[in-house]
Amino acid sequence: MVRSRHSWVGYLNDELDYTSFPAGSLVVDVGCGEGEQLRALRAAGCVPGGVEPSPLFVDALRKAGYDVVVGKAEALPVEAASVDGIVCKVVLPYTDERRVVSEWARVLRPGGRVRACYHGMGYYLSYLLDGETLAQSFYGGRTLLNTAFYCATGRRLPGWVGDTLFQSSRRLRRYYESCGLGLEEEWLSRRFCGSPVFIYHVLVKL
Repeated sequence: MVRSRHSWVGYLNDELDYTSFPAGSLVVDVGCGEGEQLRALRAAGCVPGGVEPSPLFVDALRKAGYDVVVGKAEALPVEAASVDGIVCKVVLPYTDERRVVSEWARVLRPGGRVRACYHGMGYYLSYLLDGETLAQSFYGGRTLLNTAFYCATGRRLPGWVGDTLFQSSRRLRRYYESCGLGLEEEWLSRRFCGSPVFIYHVLVKL
């Protein structure tokens, strides 16, 4: 991913504990990557599982003893009402966000929780306005444009131009309400040009 000199690292918030589930909880990491959260969940006494689109990551994690499957966040290969928790750490920007939130609600048991981190508008404004190269500025600009198009039409722009969205608390709350998820806690990071760089939410299946 492109980086700008306006580093996002200084905007991270450590208040959200991605492993704060009751011991023995079955928790799925949506977009588990190389397994950082899976290892942390196991160390915290949870039963971790993962969904990841990269077969290479999935193969490596399976060899390490983790229950991980190839799949997309928009169509989780997980049975309905079968898990106690979900972790999703900065995956939503690269997906069809409405469908992903709906999938969380589908696979969670009543009372189950989601612990999620998103990119806010400020993340991409920092690329647009403070990028070191034209490519970085273009990345920020096209993400802002794509999100505006998505909000207006429900569709992303075609191809790589439309591969990234930023999230907003207001828009996310609408998704939650539509599929029976309640927002329990919210933390917003420091802002860039008046907009949060990161958004952190804890949700509960009602």
